[in-house]
Amino acid sequence: MINKHIENLLLFDDNELIIPADAVATVRTENTLLHAMMILSTVGYSSIPVIDNERRLHGVISLPLVIEGIKDQISYDWDKLSEKKVAEIICYDFSVVHEDADLEDILHQMVDHNFVCVVGNNNQFLGIITRKNILKRVNFLAHEIDRFYDIKAKKETFSYHT
Repeated sequence: MINKHIENLLLFDDNELIIPADAVATVRTENTLLHAMMILSTVGYSSIPVIDNERRLHGVISLPLVIEGIKDQISYDWDKLSEKKVAEIICYDFSVVHEDADLEDILHQMVDHNFVCVVGNNNQFLGIITRKNILKRVNFLAHEIDRFYDIKAKKETFSYHT
């Protein structure tokens, strides 16, 4: 359980923790792999969310998945970029939380993922929470905690075990 004072400082600023869906690069299930490759190479992210026409989240896609999707036995069939659909190569192993997830769940997801997708009811894609955004808040906490609290150690030394 995260200390309530720490959580308050991590969520202190007015900026939203969630980057809203309309500000996130996405592709749709019916888009071609060529379209996905263009989006991925333009935005420079390693992976992006895949949604359908009702904005429901289906998974994520990455450039390595696109390249793997056009590979045959001994070479790459570049014509498949225009033929195959994103729905054929979606990665379903991705990080997702519901909009009412607590900070502890979000932080656990951030350990292994650069971003966490946030969904509402019916798997509606609401946006993402990025590791960068979380780390900015941790940096704020590390530098500003003394402005808000007087901290005194309970013991002189402690050890951290993972």
